[in-house]
Amino acid sequence: MTVALLLAGTATAIVVTQHLRDQGPVASSIYWKIRPGPRYRVCFLTSRDDQVRVSVVDFSDRPIRILADSELQGGDDPHCFDWDGKTSSGQPAPPGPYHLQLSLERNDRTAVSGEHVTIRTGELNRE
Repeated sequence: MTVALLLAGTATAIVVTQHLRDQGPVASSIYWKIRPGPRYRVCFLTSRDDQVRVSVVDFSDRPIRILADSELQGGDDPHCFDWDGKTSSGQPAPPGPYHLQLSLERNDRTAVSGEHVTIRTGELNRE
């Protein structure tokens, strides 16, 4: 009986893993560039068309600024958005690391990038 349960659990895990693999990644080639100002440009590729929300999130994955909430096409052309280092209220973001969060509405998937940009104390006061 124990062996049968173990085999059934293993088969289920294989099916679930394969299903997730078939969906593909939410995005790839995510990168940040520091631009004059200071401004930050974040770019990424997505493999499918979807309604995408692009947010800058803090170290606790709390959104501090929404950069886009629109239909994006998948493919080989990168989607790029500029962030001025400010929160949704227009205030400079506090010092610390920030990541990009992508939410694909129709595919009901969300991912936070491993790539990040770090704002240092006083950095946003150079404008």
